[in-house]
Amino acid sequence: MNRHVPFLAAALAAAIPAAAMAQMGGQQMGGQQTAPQQMPPQPTAAQQAAFQRDMQAAARYPLPADFLPRMTDTIRAIQAAGINPPNAPNLSLDETIARTAAIPGLQPILSAHGFTPRDFVLGITAFGLTQALIQQPPPPEAHAPTPNPANVALIRNNPQQAQALMQAMGGPGQQGGQ
Repeated sequence: MNRHVPFLAAALAAAIPAAAMAQMGGQQMGGQQTAPQQMPPQPTAAQQAAFQRDMQAAARYPLPADFLPRMTDTIRAIQAAGINPPNAPNLSLDETIARTAAIPGLQPILSAHGFTPRDFVLGITAFGLTQALIQQPPPPEAHAPTPNPANVALIRNNPQQAQALMQAMGGPGQQGGQ
């Protein structure tokens, strides 16, 4: 059986700077306990600023109306093909997109579901970030980005589809083995 890195964790790792993850040390993400002592080195001020810009871009990214079922189908097809998401801590969104585009066999699956690597990474990151901010709003001092209101409405108005995507990504309520 292939072990897949949960897609939500991969998306959030691309979206949340290491400093913020260190502050959350020990909290649960995607149903898994994080280990604060195993965090990567702290990013530089320039890297933190870039991550903040990336988080803002992901939070603003508009999800299409059919995003939830289309991304769920895409994730399932990727998993069925045995393709793992890139392990991309401390990479910018552009670097994560480039790494995603270079994964052998992924491009045809994304294309078949109407995604480019950019759409896929920004969409999954926007979804994961928005879902996390809805489920556990951060304190004001966290300086978390404000999610796109249309994305919040999409997720809140389609709870079963959002839950199905979370399950496909390996988040809470995951069924079956990965």
